[in-house]
Amino acid sequence: MHAPYHARVLRIGPVELQSNLLLAPIAGYTDLPFRILCRELGGVGIAFTDLLNAHAVLRGSERSLELAATNELDRPCGMQLYGNGDDPLPEAALWAIDHGAQVIDINMGCPVDKVAKKNGGSLLLRDCPATAILADRIVKAVERASGGRVPVTAKMRLGWDPEHMVAPDLAGRLADVGIAAVTVHGRYTVQFFSGQADWDAIGRVVEAVPSIPIIGNGDVVEPEHAKALIDRSGCAGVMIARAALRTPWMFRRAAEHLATGTLGPDLSFNDKCRAILRHIDLMEQFAKPWYGVKRLNQGIAWYGRTMGHIKPLKEAVRTATTFEAMRGAIRDWMTPDREHTPAVLRGRETVDGLD
Repeated sequence: MHAPYHARVLRIGPVELQSNLLLAPIAGYTDLPFRILCRELGGVGIAFTDLLNAHAVLRGSERSLELAATNELDRPCGMQLYGNGDDPLPEAALWAIDHGAQVIDINMGCPVDKVAKKNGGSLLLRDCPATAILADRIVKAVERASGGRVPVTAKMRLGWDPEHMVAPDLAGRLADVGIAAVTVHGRYTVQFFSGQADWDAIGRVVEAVPSIPIIGNGDVVEPEHAKALIDRSGCAGVMIARAALRTPWMFRRAAEHLATGTLGPDLSFNDKCRAILRHIDLMEQFAKPWYGVKRLNQGIAWYGRTMGHIKPLKEAVRTATTFEAMRGAIRDWMTPDREHTPAVLRGRETVDGLD
């Protein structure tokens, strides 16, 4: 039985996080405006960029520059790189430092073809000795370039399949070469996002590698799940992924639950509308208009899952072609009678392949 949880900061190498709740790198979603929104709503210790391809960042591709964009409102910023031993990952890590990263993360868990088919992501789980050698090269390059101020972390799954549960071994090898923290998603590659995350298996990684923080990830869908995962596994912190897309205020509520053991009421309907309006403002300020409008056209479907029956509102935002049209549609719904607390999804279940 793990000791009772006490709210605390989380240290990753020389970087001290004011919360042990982390926003995961989510392909297509964790752009600068969304990261800032989550931070402003409270409870985020660190937020990670979208996945960055080692070759693309070194070429200076326009899309990579957009994905890696950060500023003073986005601190500390983690940048996640993917690739394999034949790719220029050490050089890409140095690029990331020069472009504002306070933490460098290596993707060892993504199961999708775009990442894994080129021997990156989850395929790194299939050869632990080679992966540790790659991590050693990255750690040494980053340490030299940053003078030890930028830690390198890794995010992995339990293994390729249940017959090859390598996470405890690989996490130990990574700690030995200087990786400062490891995030473990409690699924195998072959599962993709199906089934239930194995929090007990995350606990086995914690027990096997006591020298560095192990961050738990998977099926953290409601604020109380963060504490449940910590209590179950003994992990040092929790990384939250796509659940944040529908409730970016989840970090604040989870942090309050970790600190007090109680869970306060959900945001009112109008407060959720205010959060969406702030998201629109940040998109207008920090993203290209075409991208921001498209992103929010799609994003309203996520928000709508916690706001009751709002089909006309969702349709208005989904079809809007300007930020102002979106604002108008949302403000029209912010009436005094909607200061209630809308129903939310409950239970420890995945939501469209979360985390």
